[in-house]
Amino acid sequence: MPPIGLRLILTAVGLFSSAPHSTAAEPDAPYARSMSAFMRHDLAGAERAAREVIAHDSSGSHRLESALMLGAIEWRVRRDTTTASRWLTKAAAMPDGRSRAFAERARMLTTMERASAAAGAARTALDAASDASQRRAALVQLASAAVEPRLSARLSATHARAPSEISDLHPLVELLSAEVRENPGELDPAALLVTLGALANDGPAILLGWNSYYLVGATGATSELLARPRRVLEERLPHWDPQSAEDCTAVAAALADSRFFSAAAIVAAGAPYDARMRDIVAYARFARSVERTTDEYYRATALGRGNAKEWKRALNSRTQILWRDLAWPAAPPPYIEDSAEAELDRRFGAVINLGSTAGYEDLHMGHRVIDERRTVKQYGHEAVVRVVALDAMVSNGFQSWAWDGRAAHGGWGGGESITQVRPSYAHGPLRAWREVSDSAKQRELRAAEQSDSIADIASARITPVAYFPGLASRLDMQGEKEILDSLRASGLSGPALKSAFVGEYDRAIRESSIFAHEGRHVIDGALGTFSDEELEFRAKLSEVAFAPNPRLAMDAIMGGDIGDETPHGRANKRVLSGVLGWMTTHAGEIRGLSASLPMLPQMTLMTDAQMRTAFASLDPLAGSH
Repeated sequence: MPPIGLRLILTAVGLFSSAPHSTAAEPDAPYARSMSAFMRHDLAGAERAAREVIAHDSSGSHRLESALMLGAIEWRVRRDTTTASRWLTKAAAMPDGRSRAFAERARMLTTMERASAAAGAARTALDAASDASQRRAALVQLASAAVEPRLSARLSATHARAPSEISDLHPLVELLSAEVRENPGELDPAALLVTLGALANDGPAILLGWNSYYLVGATGATSELLARPRRVLEERLPHWDPQSAEDCTAVAAALADSRFFSAAAIVAAGAPYDARMRDIVAYARFARSVERTTDEYYRATALGRGNAKEWKRALNSRTQILWRDLAWPAAPPPYIEDSAEAELDRRFGAVINLGSTAGYEDLHMGHRVIDERRTVKQYGHEAVVRVVALDAMVSNGFQSWAWDGRAAHGGWGGGESITQVRPSYAHGPLRAWREVSDSAKQRELRAAEQSDSIADIASARITPVAYFPGLASRLDMQGEKEILDSLRASGLSGPALKSAFVGEYDRAIRESSIFAHEGRHVIDGALGTFSDEELEFRAKLSEVAFAPNPRLAMDAIMGGDIGDETPHGRANKRVLSGVLGWMTTHAGEIRGLSASLPMLPQMTLMTDAQMRTAFASLDPLAGSH
């Protein structure tokens, strides 16, 4: 497993950058400081500011987010469930906090292998849910509480053989199936339904979950790797007979080929234990053990006690065990790390990168679901790039683990290859759809936007270039509305409008963050040697200048890392400083701009054409073209 030099693609999943609901109440407010510290992995600083929020902030949503964050830090990082429970009890007593707090309690209890108590907490969260998002989160935790202990038992048994009692799973399968039908494309419910369906011998449930999981960014037309398993599953699962060895063999193989290894191992119990089924079961166990070992190392790293050498020895030991467990024509060949990596890619589509990211020793390990080549052209230069999308992530790096769903590594580039982490992107189109279609969500976002925008102006008077939550939110909402208005103007409505919006949003993000940004890295790699900061600066300029929707492309720039000491943070500050300069020079061309207000928070007044022009004006390649 050779080290990787990551040029990270960062995606905001939750509170930062792309999340319009992240807010700050005042200049340098405790909430903004707590979130910024959290994103920098400064847990002590995040906790100090979060306690200040709970004690003094007038915003109920800020207090709730802070209490939930403090609870998660205590149990995820410190393994202090007693203190975590106190924070979650406080969160549950806050307005609209009961469902979210009990869902978090259920997540904690499932991780601590207290499945019965976790299920009880999840049911409380479900009963208290006040909206679709809370209901979905509660259902995910209820399903997790049912799946995790059963999956552990199956994978620890010989040939992953199943206990006979499955009737108690059927009500939960029906409940989760209804949620997936109502909200197709949501990853967590869909993935859980695949595994739950396998545990319950329910073929239609597996197929429903599978199709929902791969709805965004990995359609049959997009992914040749998924086309064959999709056909097999669509043929077999509607009438799957779990007593049929032929059915089980075909379904298990198709699930493994589409990277649902745990579900495949469960189904393999009904198939003859041939070489392929042996490999599937062994690999499912291996992937689960690597994930748990790595998460524990990340937890120690967050506490400043991570031992990278010991962790890497443990990973190497687990890989050697897998090497012996795999089916071979004769005796296993000698174990060599590079050979093992190539073999796991060949058999399972595994991509394994062990190295250093942002100063942390970590692992990026997933499985190929898309693999295609494309020519990227910018300013008279072009390059052929290979784009690989990964799913079934065993690990997405220390930072993704530490951010706990608020943001994630979206991929990386190296040479002429661009690797995308599909789950980091698949949430975005569905979140965007909810933001433009749900009237209650729109009211919430408008209220947060007004508060944040006032705070942005006050903050910008002190620091002209910084993270402005209101600006990030407004740019994101403008970009989403552009897509929605365009599709409505074409006559679309109802489910067809949702499907088209999700597809167009996904395309816009993919074009800017993958082909424009990472394609620029490939072009620059052929032009010379640049620092990491310079490479990110140039790629971010291309990301907006060549974006189908420049406002959505700003997501990767308007983040909490602006101005920090990472290459991304320094590049983001350089980009926004350049935009500020352009706006100042061209103030008379920006309609509605107020000279009495700070410039950068007024960036939403720029047209798409002005944004592309401003970014191109900062690019050394554009000037020479």
